[in-house]
Amino acid sequence: MFDTIEAVMKLTRRTSNLLLAIGIFMLFVWTTRLYTFIAIDLQQANNYLPLVHFPLVLISLAIGVYLTYLGAKGRRATRRIS
Repeated sequence: MFDTIEAVMKLTRRTSNLLLAIGIFMLFVWTTRLYTFIAIDLQQANNYLPLVHFPLVLISLAIGVYLTYLGAKGRRATRRIS
């Protein structure tokens, strides 16, 4: 009744390195932004800043973690094949 498509995604070592670098960079930048958010934004009188910045920080950190995971997993897979 339902046809499924089964595909295998292949990453080259170069692509894995790029994903890993972007993921680590995003984690560094957004961790720094989280520190700034806690130190500055929460002390201001404007109550709307946390409503905008906190979800943005969390989503960006999640993307950074996932990109780092994909890059590391791709590097491990290319190491076993070569």
